[in-house]
Amino acid sequence: MSRQRLGETASCESGPAWVFFADGYYAEVQLPDGAPAALRIWRDEGDAIAYTHAHMPFAGHERPMRVRHLTIEERSSERLVTRNYRGVARIFHRCPATSLKAPKGQSGH
Repeated sequence: MSRQRLGETASCESGPAWVFFADGYYAEVQLPDGAPAALRIWRDEGDAIAYTHAHMPFAGHERPMRVRHLTIEERSSERLVTRNYRGVARIFHRCPATSLKAPKGQSGH
């Protein structure tokens, strides 16, 4: 399981993050202990990341989700620089798996 932080800085302590899972799902969360605010399906296409987008509580979930793409401009083991379908840059920095904590009152994930 790989965890990536979305943002201009590589801080893994707090802020919005996209957690990528090896099974093709990812979640948008608030580090360090936020519950998922969105769930998505993703696929690495080499020069782009294909993804769907669905914010909770999933209004309109019965309709097919549109597949969008993050075009990859730069890729390394620690950083992924992409541009979304609107032309806005999205930069992901690798964070350790321990960056995401269980919410208060929950013993673990």
